[in-house]
Amino acid sequence: MNRYPSLCGSAKQWLLTGVCVLAAGSAFSAELDAAFNTSIGRSDNILRTENNQVEETMATVGVELALLHGGPKLSADVFVNADYIDYIDDSFDSDLQGGATAIANYWFLGDRLGWNLQYNFGQQVFDPLAPVRPDNRENVSYLTTGPTLEMPLGPRFEFTASVDYSNTSYEINPNDQQRYGGRVSIGRLMSAGRTLSLVSAQERVEYDLNTRAPDFDSSGVFLRFESANTRGSFTFDLGVNKLELDGVDRKSDGTLVRLDWTRMVSDGVEISIGAGSRYSDQGDIFRFFQNASFDLRETEDVAGEQTPFRNNYGAVTFSLDKARTAVDFVVIYNDEDYELDSTFDRVVKQLNFLVSRDFTQSLFGEVGVNASSRKFALDDVDFRDTQYTLTLGYRFTEAISTSLSYQYFERSTSEGLSDFDENRIFLRLSYVPRWSRQ
Repeated sequence: MNRYPSLCGSAKQWLLTGVCVLAAGSAFSAELDAAFNTSIGRSDNILRTENNQVEETMATVGVELALLHGGPKLSADVFVNADYIDYIDDSFDSDLQGGATAIANYWFLGDRLGWNLQYNFGQQVFDPLAPVRPDNRENVSYLTTGPTLEMPLGPRFEFTASVDYSNTSYEINPNDQQRYGGRVSIGRLMSAGRTLSLVSAQERVEYDLNTRAPDFDSSGVFLRFESANTRGSFTFDLGVNKLELDGVDRKSDGTLVRLDWTRMVSDGVEISIGAGSRYSDQGDIFRFFQNASFDLRETEDVAGEQTPFRNNYGAVTFSLDKARTAVDFVVIYNDEDYELDSTFDRVVKQLNFLVSRDFTQSLFGEVGVNASSRKFALDDVDFRDTQYTLTLGYRFTEAISTSLSYQYFERSTSEGLSDFDENRIFLRLSYVPRWSRQ
């Protein structure tokens, strides 16, 4: 029997997060949506092995909470999505799987002095070469917070300075770290909604004492062009950045390039493109993958190597949200070149596709595909994972619905190291409270 460590601490953290979201929604004017569900399911290969497959019955209780608030002083965007899973046949201990994201800003002196917060919580793989299952997941918490000062320098120039502190903690890996950052910029308003800025940024990352990875400093100087209007936004950074690792004589320099473009093509249709080349690390890449994912219950594919790496990336997202049809599409390219150890150098490609459709007022369905390819430089090993999902549901009322979902998982590798396939089927009952239907 394969047992998983107790997650009581995580359950308390999730409960506290949910209570905070509900309390915040009732404390001030905010848009607060919620849905609750319970399900029973069956897997024909819960251990995800090629041979000696083990069947398992699972019971789940889940919640999805979303809070959105925009005001002159406070803005907040919080999302929670989690399932508590009980493995009835005891293949694993009960497990809490899911994530939470939060972005909040509060302005003390008009729009001059503010305080920012960004929080990501979820799971990532513990061993990037093994299949994702309860004993190959660990909780990751990444909190960033700090003040921002904005001061006008005449009618067309503005000075901005910010300081932030970050804490990243891991449930299993001894990779906990503290990070201290600062940024100053001078920007010139070129025209309505368009700004050109010169930015200087500095960051210090320090690992806990039980981690052997070297602490490091990263810095960058770049020009930033920003443009925004009612239909979208465009940001482009171009400059240089530098990486210095404690105890390592070699200094790494490189070009810093970042592009972020979002466009509302028409009512309910949005396209986003992001690309760049910069220095990154495991906490930063965890946040990158989670912010790009459809479902916060997904386990993020992070290598877990402590040392920073050169990161070349690109992402394209498309979303359509109409009265009866919703489409989400994401393509991600991620190249990681580690500074001290090339063992985990890899190229990751992901494709996520999801279509939801209301066939009638009561009958609805969903089709999804998640595919990923990970090619490691060491021994040229290639992992390919695919998940197919088909769901058919029925709404009894506006509050209560049920759905039957089938999932097929498949992994193939260039070396036949951990090939497997798995079938899952779930019967789910969902409830949407009155205050979310209004």
